[in-house]
Amino acid sequence: MERVARKHWKHLYEEIISTEICCGCSACIVACPHKVLELRDFDPVQTDGRSPFDNCIHGEEGCSLCAMACLRLGPALQTIESSVFGRRRRESEPEGPYRCKTLARATDERVSARGQDGGAVTALLKFGFDEKELDGAVVAAPSEDVPWLDEPKLIRSSEELLRTAGSRYTYCATPLGLKQAVAAKCKDVALVGVSCESTAVRELAAQGIKRWVRSLRLVIGLMCCETFDYGAFMVSKVERDMGLSLNDITKVNVKGRVIVTMKDGRDVEIPLKEARPYANEWCHHCPDFAAEHADLSCGGLGMEGWTMILVRSERGESYLERAIAAGVLELREADEEPRALKVMDRLAKKQRQRIKASEPHAEARWPTEQLLAAARSEGSSGKGRG
Repeated sequence: MERVARKHWKHLYEEIISTEICCGCSACIVACPHKVLELRDFDPVQTDGRSPFDNCIHGEEGCSLCAMACLRLGPALQTIESSVFGRRRRESEPEGPYRCKTLARATDERVSARGQDGGAVTALLKFGFDEKELDGAVVAAPSEDVPWLDEPKLIRSSEELLRTAGSRYTYCATPLGLKQAVAAKCKDVALVGVSCESTAVRELAAQGIKRWVRSLRLVIGLMCCETFDYGAFMVSKVERDMGLSLNDITKVNVKGRVIVTMKDGRDVEIPLKEARPYANEWCHHCPDFAAEHADLSCGGLGMEGWTMILVRSERGESYLERAIAAGVLELREADEEPRALKVMDRLAKKQRQRIKASEPHAEARWPTEQLLAAARSEGSSGKGRG
């Protein structure tokens, strides 16, 4: 029987990176055993001097881990979703399956002041550190050198956590922090990431690339429409065009518009239609608004001071219950915010439609073979479902 060639860097470059479908999640870099890939301006690049930029000698010799790790190059969604919630997503579930939903905010005023949307995510992580359930958390943390630029970081304590809390809405390749966790020999790690990053760590596990995720105990996903290009948005738009010093900004939030809070207490608003042209290109190929592959999916959804939490997995449900029992969260019924639920439903449906049937991760939009085949048939006949 003829041996079927496995995809490797050559195919990853041709199908994902050169087409700008790549989201810069860094999973391929984390997975590479030869250490010949690195992230430059959020694009993976080949650094082996013996290989051309669009091929890899290790791939030609049989290594395929970088391609296996990619959540855009034929992701293992059946395996991922079976492990998280026991089945594939149905077409009627644009936000993905979940066990229950709730509104939450931190009971600790220090946490709610430092965190985003009531500080629920920060409170969950702080609970893990304080109760010794976690010995590390991989997060997007503010750069020590560049204002309002995030960098992947392993944090080890509640004190570190509070220093890094909050959202900055520019992209960070958070899974790179898994390497820091392995180097530090952490045994119980949480990861907080946007939708694509939640899927990226699941893809590593699904493909058997377990060294980097073996210690992962909790994945908290952040609901996400898009992230902004740091140079184009924060530097060119906010600082240069609007005259706002990045060093004087204390908070950035998105509530139907971008709200930039300054040290003097002013809120400067930017209409979303003015901000969207600065979104990263790869976000336009993302089908998942609600971080469906996380244990707990969290988002502000236009609310002030509260976070919507979707409980996806048994592990996430158990962790949340322990945090609630410890008194770190104040809860409300999710149905008390019907507008937020409508926002979630609308954005989740809209985001699924970003993918075309011809794209290599099309099954993230069409969850059965029959649906995907029908979409591709309609596309080839010119009827245009994508």
